[in-house]
Amino acid sequence: MNIELQKAILILIRITSFIVISPAFSLRGLPNTMKVGLSAALTVFAYSSVVEFIPVANMFLFFIYAIKETLIGLAMGYVTNLVFTACEMAGQLIDFQAGFTMATVYDPITGNSVSNYGKAYYWIAIAALFLLDMHHYMIMGMIESFKLIPLGTYLIDGLEIEMVVNIFGTMFETALNFAAPMIIVLLVSDAVLGIISRTVPQINVFMLGMPVKALVSFVVFLVSISFVLSRSGEIVGQIPYYFKGFMNIIGK
Repeated sequence: MNIELQKAILILIRITSFIVISPAFSLRGLPNTMKVGLSAALTVFAYSSVVEFIPVANMFLFFIYAIKETLIGLAMGYVTNLVFTACEMAGQLIDFQAGFTMATVYDPITGNSVSNYGKAYYWIAIAALFLLDMHHYMIMGMIESFKLIPLGTYLIDGLEIEMVVNIFGTMFETALNFAAPMIIVLLVSDAVLGIISRTVPQINVFMLGMPVKALVSFVVFLVSISFVLSRSGEIVGQIPYYFKGFMNIIGK
């Protein structure tokens, strides 16, 4: 196997691994032909970025290189996916407070069981991704990764795992702050219902609470939809920061 073919295969493996797990390109609604074509097209563009590559004559060593490139692509895709997980987690926290956690349904596009606000916040984040052209930054970052992380040079250590854990903790904090206004409103509605149950015992607050909280959450969501979109854009806008930081660490 000559050097050009080896280099092209390894580039294709890294890009395909990234596309398979990246939320913007891995949706089940997209045809597999489109995903393969996008991977091949990006391979052509990224081929010129790889200036240094030492070919291997041993097929077993080439297989090890292929595993490394797969891990790099999956890791970068997972870091990108965590940003969208923050938005979805914010919606799930709201669903828990509004009582919608029992109404989870199967989403055939994402392949997961999602709740009402969790799904809404996730798709708002996807919309913000394309509105802010973050998908272009993701593609450019993937091509740039071949300069920061040359083919066959990556060594696995504990820093990558530590950074992923730190990013996950940051995303959980972001999700909690994102969902805090809606959660506070729902907590206030719970307090009001509690006061009503004490002052007017004839009212069945248990039966009244669920529809009232659902109505309050829906009204507040419609009123604050501009804030939700703006905040989702701020969260999605952090993708280049985390993406570049992760590549700098594993490409040291």
